[in-house]
Amino acid sequence: MISRRALSGLLMTLVGPSSVTGNTLALSHCQGSCANVDLPALGYDTFCRSFFDIAARGKLRAVATGQGIRREMRSLFRERRLYRPSHDEIRILWRGTADGFSVVKVEFDLECGVPVRGCLGIPDGPLKGLILLGHGMASTPERCFDDADKDYMNALGKQLCQDGYVVWCPYIVQIGNQESQNNIAAMLASHSVSAHNVSCASIDAGEIVCRKLTGVSGLNVGVYGASWGALLALHLEAATGQMRPTVISGYMRDERKLLTSSVVSKNLGIELATYIHFANSRARYTGAELAYLLSPCPLFVEIGSRDAANAVELGRDEKFAEMRSVYASSAHPDLIEMDVFDGVHEASGKRARPWLYGHLASPAYQETSRLKNAIAL
Repeated sequence: MISRRALSGLLMTLVGPSSVTGNTLALSHCQGSCANVDLPALGYDTFCRSFFDIAARGKLRAVATGQGIRREMRSLFRERRLYRPSHDEIRILWRGTADGFSVVKVEFDLECGVPVRGCLGIPDGPLKGLILLGHGMASTPERCFDDADKDYMNALGKQLCQDGYVVWCPYIVQIGNQESQNNIAAMLASHSVSAHNVSCASIDAGEIVCRKLTGVSGLNVGVYGASWGALLALHLEAATGQMRPTVISGYMRDERKLLTSSVVSKNLGIELATYIHFANSRARYTGAELAYLLSPCPLFVEIGSRDAANAVELGRDEKFAEMRSVYASSAHPDLIEMDVFDGVHEASGKRARPWLYGHLASPAYQETSRLKNAIAL
């Protein structure tokens, strides 16, 4: 285990003094509209707009040398590989302490020219493993580590850290709505850069961030995605075939049923990023096609019983049964589970966290995770 003093010294050695320090996360109250509070207060609106300046300066590049992407998913990612962090430098933006863990906010660049911001939560005690956490639309990494005023992520990062796991949560690029995500994705695509690749690569980079900032290697790695982050988690594991134990929260439905439902018809003025990003059926949504790429990746699905976007009427149970059938046909029916908990569209973790920890600690992890710690520094 690395001590807090040693960690502080290591951070200074790598990147110099932080620009902002503090003792708590100190997020403002959101009262159900966290994006409206967090995005300007934490500078994410300016951060997203900076992408257009980067593009105008000719800094975007169609370069990807990270982990290989399966042929079936390449049209979605626009590359044969994920984007890698481009340099060893990781810039410290902020760091502070919380209840039983510390949080370091960092920024680095991907080789395609797009910057990444995110938070690494580090437990005070022994490190049991690393969790790559993908947040959903209109949330922020900081909010995932603070429960003073929770959003639908329910301070999941804090729960995971207090259970002894290092947590990497990057900011999934958008300015609190799907229209902004569409505009950013379109601009990047015009420069041959995939926004979906950027998002998935940002999550996957957590292993490098963890090693750089803690000096610890060899940790077992799990993936946890909520809402839009659940889709990213599914596609990341399907694309790379790493077989890391994965939890998805708030995503299990038949997309065709959703498109003809009142969820869409009552919101005709709202663009849905899902269908613009993944035109021509390039996306591998939940279902048999995706399950064939995932199996035997250990997969746990959690859905709130009152989650309108993933209701029974939208094919929730049918799609899960379809995926489970694929796992069963490959003799792994025990590696996929679903929990419908009492709640809305939100992360729970009540059953998912023990499930995830059990798989990470299991001797079977070494066999199922094909590329464990394969990222070279």
